[in-house]
Amino acid sequence: AVVSTQSGHYGRGLNKGLTEDFTDPVAVGGTFLLTNGKAKLHVMPGFSCSPLHTEDDINNWLRFHEMSGPLTHTSVFVSKDPGLDLRLEHSHCFSDHGDGGHYHFDTTPDTVCYEGYFNLADNICRIDPPEVTHLIGRD
Repeated sequence: AVVSTQSGHYGRGLNKGLTEDFTDPVAVGGTFLLTNGKAKLHVMPGFSCSPLHTEDDINNWLRFHEMSGPLTHTSVFVSKDPGLDLRLEHSHCFSDHGDGGHYHFDTTPDTVCYEGYFNLADNICRIDPPEVTHLIGRD
């Protein structure tokens, strides 16, 4: 895309297409480049000394930054959770200029440019599912 997706989130825009076109769960993984523009990312500080119970707790603990492209991302997204307690999208990125982290969305919709390389998964599985789950941090 030469300009940002409507949501400003590359993976969610692609995932929306899968959700609309497939009734069964479909998983896609690959790499995408934010070749131009900036994105909101977070990095995790050291482990929290106190429990994180709410979305606000998480957001106050994480360190958010606006970082500049080019950024290389590894990403996975699933059209819908097949009952495995999966996040529907997750992307991390790095760069040659020291920027990187967990990708949230682009922040320069008029100048951002993406280039993606993805493939369909043969199957969907979950390794080491949590004993207790929550919806915190699933933005």
